Amino acid sequence: MQILQIEPLVRNAFEWYGPVVHRYRWFCFISPLFLTMACSIGFLKMNSLRVDDPAYVFTPSDARWRREINVFNENWPLDENKFLPGKSFETKRFVNILIRAKDGGSIMRDNVLQEIQILNNWIMNNISVPTDDMKFNLTYQDLCLSYDWVCGANEHIQMLIRRNDVNQVLDLHFPRGGTKDTPVYLGSIFGDVKFYENGTLSDAKLTQLFYFLKQDQKMVEEYSSKFSYAIETFLNQVYTSDVITLSFAHYQSLEDGLDENAKAFIPNFVFSFFVLAMYALISSFSLKASSAKKIDWVSSKPWLAAAGMFTTVLSIVSAFGFLFLLGVHYNVINTIIPFLIIAIGIDDMFLMNACWDQTSKSLSVPERMSKTLSHAGVAVTITNVTDIMSFAIGCITDLPGIQFFCIYACVSVAFSYLYQLTFFSGAMAIMGEVEREKRHCLFFYRTFRLVDISKMNEEADSKLQQMKSRSASPAPFNYLSSSNSSFSSDTDSFSSKKTIPAEFAWKEQEASPNSTISKKTNKDEEKDRIVHFLGKVYGPFILSNSVRIFSAFVFIVYLVIAMYGCYNFREGLNPGNLVTNDHYIAKYFSDIKHFWRIGPQLHVAVLNPPNLTISENRDKLMEVVTAFENTPYTLGREGTVFFLLEYLNYLADLNVEIENTEKLWKVKLNSWLKYTGGSTQWASNIKMNGTDFQSFRFQIALKNFVEPNDHKHAAKLLRNIADHQPFHVVVYHEAFPFADQYLIILPATIQNVVISLLCMAVVSFLLVPSLPSGFVIFVSIVSINIGVFGYMTLWGVNLDAVSMISIIMSIGFAVDLSAHIIYAFVTSHGDTKQRVIGALETLGWPIFQGASSTIAGISILYTVDAYIILVFFKTIWLTMLIGAVHGLFFIPVFLSLFPVEFFRIPKSSELH
Repeated sequence: MQILQIEPLVRNAFEWYGPVVHRYRWFCFISPLFLTMACSIGFLKMNSLRVDDPAYVFTPSDARWRREINVFNENWPLDENKFLPGKSFETKRFVNILIRAKDGGSIMRDNVLQEIQILNNWIMNNISVPTDDMKFNLTYQDLCLSYDWVCGANEHIQMLIRRNDVNQVLDLHFPRGGTKDTPVYLGSIFGDVKFYENGTLSDAKLTQLFYFLKQDQKMVEEYSSKFSYAIETFLNQVYTSDVITLSFAHYQSLEDGLDENAKAFIPNFVFSFFVLAMYALISSFSLKASSAKKIDWVSSKPWLAAAGMFTTVLSIVSAFGFLFLLGVHYNVINTIIPFLIIAIGIDDMFLMNACWDQTSKSLSVPERMSKTLSHAGVAVTITNVTDIMSFAIGCITDLPGIQFFCIYACVSVAFSYLYQLTFFSGAMAIMGEVEREKRHCLFFYRTFRLVDISKMNEEADSKLQQMKSRSASPAPFNYLSSSNSSFSSDTDSFSSKKTIPAEFAWKEQEASPNSTISKKTNKDEEKDRIVHFLGKVYGPFILSNSVRIFSAFVFIVYLVIAMYGCYNFREGLNPGNLVTNDHYIAKYFSDIKHFWRIGPQLHVAVLNPPNLTISENRDKLMEVVTAFENTPYTLGREGTVFFLLEYLNYLADLNVEIENTEKLWKVKLNSWLKYTGGSTQWASNIKMNGTDFQSFRFQIALKNFVEPNDHKHAAKLLRNIADHQPFHVVVYHEAFPFADQYLIILPATIQNVVISLLCMAVVSFLLVPSLPSGFVIFVSIVSINIGVFGYMTLWGVNLDAVSMISIIMSIGFAVDLSAHIIYAFVTSHGDTKQRVIGALETLGWPIFQGASSTIAGISILYTVDAYIILVFFKTIWLTMLIGAVHGLFFIPVFLSLFPVEFFRIPKSSELH
């Protein structure tokens, strides 16, 4: 069965390109250097293009939470002199401290409360930052968000200290204490709580201190930021206590933690690059056929290995610089891209080197280049085109962080492909001339000495005469033509051959003067020992019936475990996973979960309030409140803070008869809102138009709001309730941005995987000249990705924005590792078993080199205690391991089960 095949066109194009790149080898080698220097100008814009805001990077660009928060910010904007904690979502400069007793007991003990108060007073009065002119020191009193010019002083600590004083009665009913008309919300103050049977707070092991800072003016915002860092320095480096322990965060903590991840990448990348470079250099040396202990200093290619590694550096610099010039934003996750480009680049380098080594040394350099690129070009094209497509498809994901990553990765792979065909191919042609002229692979001096050809001819004639006198013999061969044919070239060599006298030829220095001169054909060349092992030992071994049965059993077990992992995947990116585990904010995210367990507040905005003088409207409004209270994620009426409920309690205490009059529902209500004890709180929840309500909001207490799945399900449920209510109701919670990521991540992942697999299948069918073989590639890609995703889950990786990038990566890598061996199978000759063995001989070793070198290079990442880095490590490690096992074991065994006629391979496809 045949379909449209572009493989012959691509192969012929590379066959033509080989001599071209040889002719213009120095241009191909040098021009990428100038292009890289031009692109590197873009790094001047690097700092201005960086985006680290997690709420922007890791949530969809059109996410619902963006519209919801705009509703609250437009109706209840931040007023820096009328500020109440928890009533504004525009605060961008703050410090939040979570405090425990050091012995793990209650924080409501007097000695613990006194210690907390000392810390609070010190931060409010003793920490300061100097002004730019060094004339003044600004304290919290100068920079705080205030109410009527008075800074919030974490009064709940003083309130607890004085709770047992005479005439000081404190209602600690949880989560809403205080009096009926002046509620005090305790859910945001205490965490890890216990209650008495009547719902009164009996014990709490966590409490919070809040410090909110001005941000309206740019200069003041900078001072507020410096003040946040001053508190960070004080708490991390100065403050100690025998009574309490704490965790904290400020607005920039998460961004700083992400930045530390980027800094952790730098030494790891340097180490990884060094390991891979050493691996490539060692692999570039070949041993003499006559001795397993002597290095062949002519055919070894250490400088070519160095060029291959340098190709990846050029690709990264060019791609990043080019996109910086275009003004494309980037994120800290992009720092993983260099690892990917090294993995792809070194895989291509090993493959091209292997194809060069398999060409006959008796051919001219242009001919060797032509055969090398005709063999390796299609495989390298499959590798890079599928990777480019995989990342290009990832760009359609509506998560800015993934878009940034995929754009940079896509362009980086494109530059890597371009430089493989120019810079590295040019270097290969140059080193090919070095090898042709029998120069030392490191220092380029000639390893052969010049001998006088006339004397050699005389010796040859003398020997021929002796042979003729003894017996009849075939016509003597022409030594000169034979010798010259081995080293002839129609272009200039590494150093011009015109300087070589016509009467001289090359002769090996260590050869004895009396050695017999003979021509060594390609068939007589001894194969590399590893290639020999793959073809003569490993290939026949895995094709034996017992190993086939064993491989089927292993594959079934592998697939069952992988499917189990896929079925039990977990969703969600915990904010704490964005930083290293030893970063101070990691402990904060661990502690803050105790506040999410019970007590966080959902804000509910009613944008088209009804006329409250009509009892039906009041009933409908109370039905709206009840709808939100009766869910698995809300506490019920005892956790609701709503001015209308407090007003009704007030009327009930006065035994006022409820009438549908404007006097009761406008005049008296407005008077109560103005003069009640909770007036400041109600004023921050209501937007008036004269005596009428323009909009108002209330708060619902949440529970079981801890893990990412809780955020996702709660957000979906509460929004659905809001959408079915009258009066245009909108809800919002600070966790909704991440909930929107959790809601989109699974369908986006499925969409990307399906589109990627279809595109990979199309590329495979077009570039592999056999439809059944293309189908095998597709099946192997699916198998590898099921394995990667399943075993990632079993290794503790959730499905989130970071792992989604990893899954996109694994699709491209899966194509690389499976397509190489299948393409080698298709382009080999003989029956099925001969083709399998031929494929293993041709590309088995470079596949193993590429996978093992990548695993060795990224292993350093396992030492970094950061979720993002470990996700990439686990993904690449699993992809390389599973892909190598497929390419070197499962796929060869599977291919050997069918007769060669089944694959319908065109005769013209046999290259080796």
